[in-house]
Amino acid sequence: MSMKLTDVALSTGDDSPFLTLVIMAAGLGSRFGGDKQLAELGPKGETMLQLSIASAIEAGFSAAVIVTRAELIPTLKARLIDLPPQFTLHFCVQQLTDLPESLGVSVQGANLDELLSRRTKPWGTAHALWSARQLVSGPMAVINADDYYGEQAFALLAQGFQLRPDKWQMVAYPLEETLSDHGGVNRGICVTQDNLLLSVEEWLNIAWQGDNLMGSHQGRQGHLAPEAMASMTCWGFTPDIFDLLGEALAEFVAQQGHKPDSECYLPVVVQAALRDKAKARQVFVSQTSDTWLGVTYPQDIDWVKQKLMELLGD
Repeated sequence: MSMKLTDVALSTGDDSPFLTLVIMAAGLGSRFGGDKQLAELGPKGETMLQLSIASAIEAGFSAAVIVTRAELIPTLKARLIDLPPQFTLHFCVQQLTDLPESLGVSVQGANLDELLSRRTKPWGTAHALWSARQLVSGPMAVINADDYYGEQAFALLAQGFQLRPDKWQMVAYPLEETLSDHGGVNRGICVTQDNLLLSVEEWLNIAWQGDNLMGSHQGRQGHLAPEAMASMTCWGFTPDIFDLLGEALAEFVAQQGHKPDSECYLPVVVQAALRDKAKARQVFVSQTSDTWLGVTYPQDIDWVKQKLMELLGD
């Protein structure tokens, strides 16, 4: 059933941590052809972002930080005027110039200011989360603004922060629940042992070919199990992620910043932390049975609207 955000009660108890939802909403939506984070897809014209905040509030989250572009803030604020009064909402602009101080003034022999003046593309999801560092001081969930994660994902993250307060987390989805009928998709496939993440393998152009689910990994075609666990950018982190992100961004911009389309991806930073024994990070993986929904192509809109109506409609 669809609901207004004011209909959702905050459920945090005295023994529950203060949970913040960080929503990455600065993407340009190039394949979609517009700002996906503003698309009205829910049964009552809600955006995916509104639906995620409602689910997070029900799971016990007390605040949200929306990382976005400055021009989107007025529209997003208007969309979120009916939040519960005790729920805290912050907006954070992802700015190209917001970079680690350790970076210095030159990149690959070029002046950093000149490089920034020529760049228009954001620095990527690692930078999006790092941009929120001044607004988050406790455990956080991190999601995309233009995806629907269902209600169970946020409940799993909230429960995980109580049971495993020092571990990072991920909620994974059955691969077959994340596909598009209108073209191949790229997905990170989770490799785990005892519910702990070992790695995320990047598979490209995943689609059904007859009865076989096929994709490309490291340049080779291969079969995929429909029940394989897919990472859909539904993370749980403790605040120590910000120091690692700052280090990774400084190294990335120094080495790749001169390339106009280069991006520093959050999963890459996480995997580097998993490999670094000195950092000793662990990511606990939960799998949800909920359906993930997203709009990769404009042709996905009608199907996603229909599915959300089936899931949430009166």
